[in-house]
Amino acid sequence: MAYIQLKNIKFTYPDMLTPALKDVSLDIERGQFVVLFGPSGCGKSTLLKLLKKDIQPHGIFEGECSFNGVSVKDRNDSNGEIGFVFQDPENQVVADEVLHELVFGLENIGLPTSEMRNRVAEMVHFIGAESLLTRKTHELSGGQKQQLNLASILLMQPNVLLLDEPTAQLDPVSAREFLDMLVRLNEEFGMTIIMAEHRLEEVMTVADKVVMMEKGSILAAGKPEDVIRELWGTKQQPFIPSIPSFVLSLAGKQTGFLPLSVKKGRKWLEGQTLRLPQQAELKGQNKDAEIVVEMKNVFYQYNEKNTVLTKVDFTLKRGEMYALLGGNGSGKTTLLKIMNGILKPQKGKVFLFDKQLKSWKNRDIVQRIGYLPQNPKLFFIQDTVAKEIKQTMQEWAITSKQEVTFLIDSLGLTDLLDKHPYDLSGGELQKAALACLLLRKPDILLLDEPTKGLDPISKQQLIQILLSLQSEGMTMMMTTHDVEFAAKYATTCGMMFQGHITTESQPQQFFKGNFFYTTMIQRLFRGVSDEIVTLGDVHHESQDH
Repeated sequence: MAYIQLKNIKFTYPDMLTPALKDVSLDIERGQFVVLFGPSGCGKSTLLKLLKKDIQPHGIFEGECSFNGVSVKDRNDSNGEIGFVFQDPENQVVADEVLHELVFGLENIGLPTSEMRNRVAEMVHFIGAESLLTRKTHELSGGQKQQLNLASILLMQPNVLLLDEPTAQLDPVSAREFLDMLVRLNEEFGMTIIMAEHRLEEVMTVADKVVMMEKGSILAAGKPEDVIRELWGTKQQPFIPSIPSFVLSLAGKQTGFLPLSVKKGRKWLEGQTLRLPQQAELKGQNKDAEIVVEMKNVFYQYNEKNTVLTKVDFTLKRGEMYALLGGNGSGKTTLLKIMNGILKPQKGKVFLFDKQLKSWKNRDIVQRIGYLPQNPKLFFIQDTVAKEIKQTMQEWAITSKQEVTFLIDSLGLTDLLDKHPYDLSGGELQKAALACLLLRKPDILLLDEPTKGLDPISKQQLIQILLSLQSEGMTMMMTTHDVEFAAKYATTCGMMFQGHITTESQPQQFFKGNFFYTTMIQRLFRGVSDEIVTLGDVHHESQDH
């Protein structure tokens, strides 16, 4: 018998006509590393929550779900045997200090003080979090909170770890470290791991089993290579990571060897003859474009120990799509908040269209600059998406219903209009907030992690809208951990480090010298052709092959 068994699971949320899950059957062996993926709202988070009795959502639950032969309904989860890391780290932090957060779960299960100390000391060294111990939890970045959440769960020593898009808010280095930690837990301790994830480039290489979901059902399940072959040539093809996608586009679905990692991809490359670009094709930039935002010598600190920005000099030009990368807690979000007046710089000046920002009225700033925060829940005050959109239309005197309908269709929000914003998945919430922003047609769009929680198809829908707005003259600046997205679509990339932007250049130049902040395709071709950064760079060169 499988360790975890799901048989004909059907689940319907209250007041919903369509079930969130239908006829889901899945077997998971003890010690397996399983990855769930699929479009936003396909049921991944619901499925994970049904596996842990304490956080099962309200609704009609049909079918059988068991752990080691014992039904989930009859289990006692209070001993920490099943750990759960939520998609939004804000939902999981309960204490105001990092150390108190770490011991909170251990205190609840009545562990002796001496054992608590041992476990915490061991865990802090394991995750390298010594510097965070004395910090307040509200001072931590989203990524640091996520690492803290994982540590708090691991202190309970669970046998099963459930994770809902845990790397969504992590920078590339932290995401890699996080994933390495999961692999260690899986391989060294035999922990069963079930993870819902959109960033598939690296998790596909470590998974024993992947499960593709769509509209509440399982579309495909099995070994990563088998599922990838099954998806190739279908409308789900965008979910395939770049290295196997590159190989399949050249060798076809019947290729015997399908590499998923850079190491195996390089082995495959040895037997190929490809025409490769000799020089990077740089994106055109208008150097004479109007400067819309300028920062001069900007300084900001939250307290004496936490200086975030030091001597930031920065210009944003009309029509740019600027991607700002950098580690968690490096100050990217703070920079955006200063740019739109939410925070005031303690030193230095900020100019909006040649006029100092502090002399603008708040409503005028909001009219000219649209800001999508990292946590879009803060955006909503109405109890349905439709009401929120209606409120936005009234507030900004928007009368064209045709434009509104087009935007809703483009973002795939039609079926979500009657839902409460807090009932949406992370990706759906992101799209709903963006729709309200775009309705007012700001001159400048500031996006804090806009692809967080978005599946590959939703990302394609988003970029088509952004590119269309850019062609009409809208200026965009985004913070992002999504290297692939930045490499494909940004006009300029910058790196935030030690309080200011240390490097800035076009994507082709920016990524080719990087080791971690770069694309999987660039890693594949490193030393072979350093001009290749994205899949498109090599595809058009090798079409005749």
